[in-house]
Amino acid sequence: MATTPPWSVKGVDRDARDIAKRAAQASGQTLGIWLAEAIRAFAEAQAVHAAESTSWGDPAAPAPAAAAAAPVDDGRIAEIEERLARLEAALNEHRERSEHALADLARGFVALAEKRSAPPAG
Repeated sequence: MATTPPWSVKGVDRDARDIAKRAAQASGQTLGIWLAEAIRAFAEAQAVHAAESTSWGDPAAPAPAAAAAAPVDDGRIAEIEERLARLEAALNEHRERSEHALADLARGFVALAEKRSAPPAG
């Protein structure tokens, strides 16, 4: 199996690197695989945007051949749907934890307010 030589990208700030690392970890992928997919997705979106903007608003203008001939990859769609489902599950889990934590805080504030407004004992 041929290996790909290391690739270094200069000018990527620490925040961007950290975001990419966290996103790769969250998706269960290596950083390299996640970056490759992100770059491809961005390039595809740019190609679609370029194809839409080349008509300059003329609905009669033909679509560029590259955009019109882009095949639909059912495997890629299924992968994206699966990733979205995992993200949704993680988001719901975080939301539930946040709701429980906020409810605990609210109960604590109510108890503290009740203590402060209660007449002094004695």
